[in-house]
Amino acid sequence: MLDNFLFLAYFIFFAPSLPVDATLIYANTSLEDVQNAVVVTGSALNLTAQEEKFNFNLTANMPASTTTSVTTLEALPENCGAYNVPSGSECAEGMTATNVTFDDCGDPWTVCRCSNANMTMDTVVDRLGRVPVGLRRYVATIVVLGDTSTHAYTLTNGDIHLFGDSAIETWLHESMHSFDFASGTSVSNSSQWLESIGNDSCAPDDYSLTNAVEDFAQVGVMKLYSLAHYGELPSGWEPECMKNQLAYMDALPLFNRTTLFGNTCDIPGIFSGARWV
Repeated sequence: MLDNFLFLAYFIFFAPSLPVDATLIYANTSLEDVQNAVVVTGSALNLTAQEEKFNFNLTANMPASTTTSVTTLEALPENCGAYNVPSGSECAEGMTATNVTFDDCGDPWTVCRCSNANMTMDTVVDRLGRVPVGLRRYVATIVVLGDTSTHAYTLTNGDIHLFGDSAIETWLHESMHSFDFASGTSVSNSSQWLESIGNDSCAPDDYSLTNAVEDFAQVGVMKLYSLAHYGELPSGWEPECMKNQLAYMDALPLFNRTTLFGNTCDIPGIFSGARWV
């Protein structure tokens, strides 16, 4: 759930020395959790939050995909090694990399898990598999880390870093960030999305008000809830005051029910299969 997140977002640039191929991070975390960061704040939205935070659980509504193979890698990928001992600060206990393949996609996802992570590998596989394949295909490497609080951030290359025990709503939120930048241009910075925000009077919750990027991810989670509940929003949320944001989501090919919840990641678009494979 997002209730442990700080209601503050950052656009963060890594120092060039880090061997990662992305620069921008969407962070639901404090700066002390992100190494070598230079901060540029985003603009807060002038809307009313419908609720303080999300209070629903989508686990039962997002069916788990079946795994066909879970294979431990001999070496850490470079984009994980940057955060592992001795070079990184996020994992001080040692990290293991695993390729996970589901029956709905022939391409594997790499999971790098710190040995002190709160989530077991079984939990990670279960929650990753509950992200609908039409959205999951935009996710690159998942880095799973231990912490006493739950927070996360996503890089523009699609890598997601999860701290603590991240519930399915967090996985879906971060996956929306991966989708946002998959084409190299932020969907949440498009004139159409900004116009949708400008024509509405509310956003889902307090965290959505952080900026257009976080609102995009949160409204995306609301759209997933709606698809799983025959078009209904959770109790306490009304569609009318954010109808333009919801209509924007309706028009995205991402939310075509057939491909989103289909049994394949081979979907026509900016790439075929899982991201960067």
